[in-house]
Amino acid sequence: MKICSDKFMHFLLLLVSFLSAPAITQERPNIILILADDLGYSDLGAFGSEIHTPNLDAIAKQGIQLTNFHTGPTCGPTRAMLMTGIDHHRAGMGSNSAALRRLTELQGQPGYEGYLNNRVVTFASLLQDSGYHTFMTGKWDLGKQQGQLPTDRGFDHYFGLADGGASHFSDGRGNTSALEKPAYFEDAKRINQLPDDFYSSAAYTDRLLSFIKNKPEDGQPFFGYLAYTAPHWPIQVPDEWVEKYKGTYDRGWHNIRQTRFNNLIELGLIPINANLPPRNRAVDSWDKITPSRKKIELKRMELYASMVELMDFHIGRLLKEIKETTDRETIIIFLSDNGSEGNAIGELGDNENWIPETFDNRISNMGKKNSYVWLGAGWGQATVSPFRIYKSYTTEGGIRTPAIFYSTSNRFKNSRKNSLMTVMDIAPTILELANVDYPSSFGKKGNLLPIQGKSGLDYLIGKSGTIHKNSAIGWELYGNRAIFLNDWKATLIWPPEGDGEWQLFNTKNDPTETKNLAKNSPEILNKLKKAWDQYAKMNGVFIFNADVGYGRYNP
Repeated sequence: MKICSDKFMHFLLLLVSFLSAPAITQERPNIILILADDLGYSDLGAFGSEIHTPNLDAIAKQGIQLTNFHTGPTCGPTRAMLMTGIDHHRAGMGSNSAALRRLTELQGQPGYEGYLNNRVVTFASLLQDSGYHTFMTGKWDLGKQQGQLPTDRGFDHYFGLADGGASHFSDGRGNTSALEKPAYFEDAKRINQLPDDFYSSAAYTDRLLSFIKNKPEDGQPFFGYLAYTAPHWPIQVPDEWVEKYKGTYDRGWHNIRQTRFNNLIELGLIPINANLPPRNRAVDSWDKITPSRKKIELKRMELYASMVELMDFHIGRLLKEIKETTDRETIIIFLSDNGSEGNAIGELGDNENWIPETFDNRISNMGKKNSYVWLGAGWGQATVSPFRIYKSYTTEGGIRTPAIFYSTSNRFKNSRKNSLMTVMDIAPTILELANVDYPSSFGKKGNLLPIQGKSGLDYLIGKSGTIHKNSAIGWELYGNRAIFLNDWKATLIWPPEGDGEWQLFNTKNDPTETKNLAKNSPEILNKLKKAWDQYAKMNGVFIFNADVGYGRYNP
């Protein structure tokens, strides 16, 4: 009897083991993270835009639309926080790599290495270690030397651009005169020549689909990271897309900005009593610019809109393939890395000479392979409507971006979420979705910095109303600063766009930062200033008492 009982118990244990392992595997979803580059808050139809983005609009409607999502002010810092859940000043990207080359004060400072340092681990590494197949295509911007590439930081396969920007075609030109030959890689091997028909958005989508289709058939889930370089400058599209938005923007950037603002109110994305901020210092009055300049400015925005729609088209291809071929639940996360670009790119470094000497920027050629187009301040301000300023600033126009969570299993119900969520929260959220714990040490890296972001899963599925209640969250880049605490935000923006004084805003009632309450609520402002000082000390922020942003200082 005892023998039979033992055998029976042994059988039960085997059965439980057999049944439980596949069940756990099946509960772990595929995850695809899609990152746009320099996409403004109101550049999607679901966020008030006139740009045609049906695929992203659809998953925004079916999933969760985040209206209060915040990133870093520029590409590299955001990507460092995205990949690690740790503040970029700790993770190695205290400033953009281009700024690190010219700001000698930062060189050698911990956290300002210009690549992901060894004090952090990417969530991709943790997913990979837990059995996920991991693939990345597109822009990395977190180091391009051996040992710093995606395949060194958790990805089985990689195809894309390790630099911060480049031509979207096969000509191999950089986005500044200092970067003549962009660094493209296939896994860890440098690619010297791209295919003749290369266009970034198409190529990165194609390659991710290829990785997914050819992954091992072992029952394990996959993580795919699709990091577009669209619509980052230079603004370029295939010939058949050049004229798609011709005439759409003839009303000028003030009118488009106002229209988007009205749309956002009508959609319920901003309060009905919100105000549109005054135009940025660098933005000229549309009525006062010359007819010849208007033609150039209109073409910039027409091309930009085409670039955004084309990215959406390729995202649609990916979504269609996933829905038709994948039985496992697949989570789609869509983000932008910062607000749209409005800085003086034509004056960056030696671009003032290099661009006219190198490219054909006649109106008839703008947007094509051998052209170099950027958005400019007027359209930059319009595309971040309803917020102020744009990329590289810690104002809402620089750090509040569109964000979407979608699941093929309808895990994320059609809703909007209006509480603060940050790019540092993505890593712990993905790890919780994948049932992976964050370790105190990892491999040869030894002890790791503790993760600073918080999982937003309970918030996303409605079990919690907030993620960061009573938690202060700080920002800094190029000397400009911000700190959030509950419904309050304090900013310090140096001249020429700011006055170098701390300002205070109630983000619930005034998300567009038009009512400075610093004099009305000095006690709250002092509390936030102290919190920012603590943030800066804890994260090793190098203090600049001036704006040293890339739009005004040559490398």
